[in-house]
Amino acid sequence: MRRAYFLASFALPVLTFFACGEGDGIAVFPGPPGHDASLPREDASSSDAGVQDGNIVDAGYDAAGDGGWKPPVACGAALPGPPLAPNLTEAEPGYGEQLAQTETAGVPDPFDYGGQSEMMRAVVHYMFEEPADRPATATRAQAAEHENMGRAFLASAARGRDGRLDVPFLRRGLHYHYPCSRPLPATLDELRARYGDYRTWSDETIACSKPKNGPRRIFANGEKGIFVAETLVDAGVRETEVIFTRLRNDGQLDFAAYTAEGQLTDRSTFATNSGGTITAAAPYICMTCHLNSTNGGFTTLRPTGTGAGCKDAGP
Repeated sequence: MRRAYFLASFALPVLTFFACGEGDGIAVFPGPPGHDASLPREDASSSDAGVQDGNIVDAGYDAAGDGGWKPPVACGAALPGPPLAPNLTEAEPGYGEQLAQTETAGVPDPFDYGGQSEMMRAVVHYMFEEPADRPATATRAQAAEHENMGRAFLASAARGRDGRLDVPFLRRGLHYHYPCSRPLPATLDELRARYGDYRTWSDETIACSKPKNGPRRIFANGEKGIFVAETLVDAGVRETEVIFTRLRNDGQLDFAAYTAEGQLTDRSTFATNSGGTITAAAPYICMTCHLNSTNGGFTTLRPTGTGAGCKDAGP
């Protein structure tokens, strides 16, 4: 008997007409009058080992189970997929050149980012792959340990004003460096080679997924800590999104999105409140709704308030 899993909403709606929270750079676009930011989630009735109330728990957690895998692409590599919405922060071109031109010698050591929003503090911790409860300060030595992400942090600090981070530049740095810093499978074929064929795992089909405004098929393997969601369009798969729960030293989630052809991408498409779609940057769009406000980390597998689609599908 196949079990129903709760991951129907794990790759979450873009912030057009929807925001999971307010703060530094979180609400990318304003919602229209009357927008309800507490839309019901699409969770099913059961959870799996290592998960409690939609969050990762310690039981069975295998820290940094990366198998010695390396990041799949070089930093700044052009990944396939539909174009990002042009008014998104991450859509601004030229990050690599701007990073190279940014002088960081004047950044205080240590740099205190405690005045940033909860979300931005969590993003920095995530970039440094360190626990969410760590102090909101970082030294140059700590930044150097994290190479690409460390350079992105220092450049954001250098470009900020009044002792604060340049949040758009930090987000662009996360987007630029994430695929070259995390040991994600480069293709769905590689995902299956590492973990087995997810299409044989326990699965559930959602008739109308609110984040996608259409059907979605979810595969889950709690033992491996992998959760896969396929967006179904015209009997085919438009994109596949994957959550990894055991790749990191800090116990947080890693996110990956794949094109219809099974290639790693750095974006994904979601429903908007107007009935259309928008393509947003991953992993940031995923992170905005997977933040656990209790522990300050990206550990929530089952967020609430997700999805702008399926308005006629009922609760």
